[in-house]
Amino acid sequence: MSRPRPTVSVIIPTYNSSGTLALTLQTVLRQDFTNFEVLVVGDGCTDDSEKVVASFGDGRLHWVNLPSNSGGPSLPRNEGLRLAKGRLIAYVAHDDLWFPWHLSELIDCIETSKSDFVYSLGVDLGPDGVTGAFALTSRPRSLFENLSPSNWLHQKRLMEVVGSWSQDVKVGHDREFLERVLAANAKLKFRRQLTVLKFPSVVWRTYSSGADLPQTRYVKAMHQDGAGLRDELLLEIATFMSRRGLRQYGHKTQLRRSLIWLASSAISLYGYDRWPVSTLLHRRWRLKAGLGQL
Repeated sequence: MSRPRPTVSVIIPTYNSSGTLALTLQTVLRQDFTNFEVLVVGDGCTDDSEKVVASFGDGRLHWVNLPSNSGGPSLPRNEGLRLAKGRLIAYVAHDDLWFPWHLSELIDCIETSKSDFVYSLGVDLGPDGVTGAFALTSRPRSLFENLSPSNWLHQKRLMEVVGSWSQDVKVGHDREFLERVLAANAKLKFRRQLTVLKFPSVVWRTYSSGADLPQTRYVKAMHQDGAGLRDELLLEIATFMSRRGLRQYGHKTQLRRSLIWLASSAISLYGYDRWPVSTLLHRRWRLKAGLGQL
């Protein structure tokens, strides 16, 4: 008997991070909504990621490996979209985690609101706990705004309007894609629920197969008491945001805040994806990631 057509296609771009990929897949397979397929698309992987995917023995998981490394998630995402059978598309990074209610919450949101694109609340985690939170603003104009497709769900048909993920943008591909979604006047809706844990690689530097992966204890906590972990993290988010607000407005001079706003606005108007802005942001990202100059 053939399997039913999946409602959701989950796309996971990956490159040589099999340790975190295994933990990400655990949280995807523990979703309380089960009618989905998972397309794990390797960007020219040379590690054991294929074996990790196969080790779960779940027919909903599909492995594809591109012949060469493209240097970013856009090409793997486009390949996943090409293969996707679901009418809804979800993304998750190979080092992010989903709470069990992630898909069910977003599917309920997109269907009840009749939206094209929905999103939830996510939290950034560093070695000392919460380092930020992300959802979506009306316009992704700030240079420092945190975006992640891991908390997005959209209609597959939306791609016919906005086009594929850009392979020309070196930094800010999530922002560039979202700008096209907004320009298309797509209907967006926010689901007020914490569903995603993000572990920025710039903060953690790298994930090696021999290291203790930070995701491990969160996967365990999520499995034992997901609601308790969510509530604890929400309290941490509130504390972090209140302290950041005090630092931002208590110590920055008005002149400095004005200069930051002016620079961010100028870059936004010029375009994040245009040279030399894209090149400058790419160099900044490489320095923060410890990769050095080009």
